[in-house]
Amino acid sequence: MEDKKNNASDSLRKYGKYSSVVFQMLFIIGIAFWGGHQLDLYFETGSNVLVLVIGLGGLCLSLYTTLKRLEILNKEEQDNAKQK
Repeated sequence: MEDKKNNASDSLRKYGKYSSVVFQMLFIIGIAFWGGHQLDLYFETGSNVLVLVIGLGGLCLSLYTTLKRLEILNKEEQDNAKQK
């Protein structure tokens, strides 16, 4: 009975960790595109150049942070598996 509780608890923790990575990625991308749009409006460029440039920069940044975070999570899981 206790093993089932531990498995459920572990799976919820994993779900929480990975879902937070997804929300972090979406947040970075959203802020980048929103910021690019606001700058386009502020500088009155007449096109969406800053939206694309800053948005794609935010996309690259979010991919980088996601990969680094997943690397850390994977290392933590491997260390936990070795301890058990």
